[in-house]
Amino acid sequence: MNEIPRIRIAEILLDSSPTPFWEILKQLGVNEVTGILPRWYPDWRQFRVDEPWGYASLSNYKRMIEDAGFKLTVIEDNPPMDKIIYGLPGKEEQLENVAKLIENMGKLRIEVWCYNWMPTNWIRTRTSLRGRGNAIVTGFREEDLKDSPSPKLGKIDKATLWKNLEEFLKFILPIAEDAGVKLAIHPDDPPIDEVMGTARIMNNVEAFERLINEFPSEYNGITFDHSLFSLMTDDLVSVVKHFLEKKRIFFVHFREVIGKRNNFTEVFIDEGITMQFEEMREYVKHGFYGPFRVDHTPTLLGDTMSVPGYSALGRIHAIGYLQGLFRAAVESLFDKQRIQKF
Repeated sequence: MNEIPRIRIAEILLDSSPTPFWEILKQLGVNEVTGILPRWYPDWRQFRVDEPWGYASLSNYKRMIEDAGFKLTVIEDNPPMDKIIYGLPGKEEQLENVAKLIENMGKLRIEVWCYNWMPTNWIRTRTSLRGRGNAIVTGFREEDLKDSPSPKLGKIDKATLWKNLEEFLKFILPIAEDAGVKLAIHPDDPPIDEVMGTARIMNNVEAFERLINEFPSEYNGITFDHSLFSLMTDDLVSVVKHFLEKKRIFFVHFREVIGKRNNFTEVFIDEGITMQFEEMREYVKHGFYGPFRVDHTPTLLGDTMSVPGYSALGRIHAIGYLQGLFRAAVESLFDKQRIQKF
């Protein structure tokens, strides 16, 4: 008899050492994690072994995660890539560092690398908005940036971004294939056409279709962020189904926003307007059980946040909601004896 499938939640850990929140995650049934590169330094009496993406640093970090009872499934971080994205002198060294990261992830059997192609990274212009029950939430307002100067590396257009991304994938995909590491590109956040004079290209469904068609490798795929894709389409269920059928969703961020792509606010996961149950049914139908993680939750009364959107209590609520959503989808699709899988 087949067991009921369990959702695989790989919640992100932003800490340099175990905290009580790690214990809470275990109590909630979270057994996998999304990690960042170990950028912190040892105490002053020690010396730095290598770069955060080096084998020793990454191996020590993975050991700490495993000693706490988790499996390190995803790295959602990267060495500096600004010169790669802009196509500037010095990009060769940065490419080699990314290659080292992927090779070391392969040696350590870390399955997924989540990366992005945003010249200005992700942006929230407001981090102290008030949501339901006066919870602190974050948001983006394009008008807040209207007088902002271009970033230090200057402006860049869409054609150049596409050219540089294609060159990057030609270089890194063979390395990822050899290492057995899946590359999961994250949507632009926010998914608008331009931020501070820099273009954005991974901001519509067609861009992701283009990327996986140009590079059909089974190691080239998507971090499917539900909130951002919900700002790109009016039929999110169909988009989820489409990329699942192509087997190109490698990692899922499950969160909700309200508004439009140039003016939105993060909300509690149960306040979303998307067809969450139907979306989750598509994951179960296609045999995708994770890794998922929750993302950018409100900060509740009495809680604190070191990074906006990443408080403990808000994430606990979202994890429980996600588990319930998955279980409901499973029970709607499996027979009573839980014998036959879809």
